[in-house]
Amino acid sequence: MKSSKVEFTTEAFTGDVIDALPTRRGIGGLLAPKSTKLMLENAMLAASENRCRALLAKNALEDTGAMALAVGRLSHMAPAGKEFYQKILRAYAETTAQQIEKWGRF
Repeated sequence: MKSSKVEFTTEAFTGDVIDALPTRRGIGGLLAPKSTKLMLENAMLAASENRCRALLAKNALEDTGAMALAVGRLSHMAPAGKEFYQKILRAYAETTAQQIEKWGRF
């Protein structure tokens, strides 16, 4: 089996490295990096929590929709169980909604 020849191109950058943030003097300058780091960590944590809540809600909606479709099909195929299918769907949806609400409270 022949292997294709791959060429890699690399670029070399030259120049001076400069400090993006000006150096601060005094006690504020000593505290700034820690407070900036803490602010960034808090923002990243908030973004992660938001992403988790969105994923949980999205999955709950998709699962509830899939179950609702199943309830519709089963109700058509076996109408005697319709009341029970709906109770199961309602119980799932209500419990999941409560969990999502709880997740949002801190």
